[in-house]
Amino acid sequence: MAPTTQQQLHIPDLLSILNIQSDTNPYEDVVRPETEKWVSSYGIFTGTSWDKFLASDVPRFSSRTFSYADRDKLRDCTDFCLLMFALDDITDDEDQKEGTLTGQACIRTMQSDGPLLSSSPGERMIKDYRARFFKSTGPVLQRRLLKDWEATFNAFPKELEVRESKEVLSIEEYTLIRRDNCALRMGFTHIEYALGIELPDEVYQNPVFNEMYLAALDMAWLLNDVYSYGKEHAKGQATWNYLTCVMHEKSIDLQTAADYSGIKFRELYDRFIDGKSRLPSWGKPLDSDVAVFLEGLGIWLAGTLRWCFEMPRYFGPRYEDVRFTYLVDLGVFEG
Repeated sequence: MAPTTQQQLHIPDLLSILNIQSDTNPYEDVVRPETEKWVSSYGIFTGTSWDKFLASDVPRFSSRTFSYADRDKLRDCTDFCLLMFALDDITDDEDQKEGTLTGQACIRTMQSDGPLLSSSPGERMIKDYRARFFKSTGPVLQRRLLKDWEATFNAFPKELEVRESKEVLSIEEYTLIRRDNCALRMGFTHIEYALGIELPDEVYQNPVFNEMYLAALDMAWLLNDVYSYGKEHAKGQATWNYLTCVMHEKSIDLQTAADYSGIKFRELYDRFIDGKSRLPSWGKPLDSDVAVFLEGLGIWLAGTLRWCFEMPRYFGPRYEDVRFTYLVDLGVFEG
């Protein structure tokens, strides 16, 4: 792997690859104060840490990725997104031992339908959200959420292990773990929730649908890795990043790895689009449900990409400049 000595990184324009519109949800301004008050009530963040958390503008992320949701479902989906971002920020600086304990506590809290015995604010948030989600959904989505929640937090300690050991995984190894620990499967389950549908297991077990689902999943975490590289590099955490794996495995420099990621993103998008013509028919109304879910995946991708340039979480205070230049400084991150 060539050493990272360059001062700037030209990131690929991934949004131009997608021919997908992404609007904001008309209920964003109504939901925003409610959902931020919900998080604030648990006292997880205070002072400057709360200001920094708000600066990520998670309600805008939810507004763009669930632009079609009604008011109540947007509120629930935004609460879920804020919960996951909060847990991500809480564990960001934990070591492997601490992160493993946090992950086990998160799994235990979500899996249990009994009373919460812990006073941890994070666990109380999880229990609150679980109760609301289970009240509004059927067994299919409930089972899917529980399964993916467990997979996410079981995979999380591996990321911390890699960060501590500075081990660089192969692209294949990294991809398999990243699909779980990115929490995006749970986000995709909320697409079904926001649309008011529940796709049966037979749809997920179809090889063409699964290929399209994994293509969307890989695009979602890939764009996150590429656009957050500058921040992770500045924090000394870039070992756990797709670009690092590509540099190491292919013996190329950072810019070439970023260019490669753009090519990979296009390949995944082409695979996603190609699958639409090969999907079988399940009859009415399931065909319609599958179609709107796949449309929801596209909206998620386009919405996430637009949101990345609307706040400083990944690019620091110069995020508006990056939106036009696609040049990321690799110096000290000032987010």
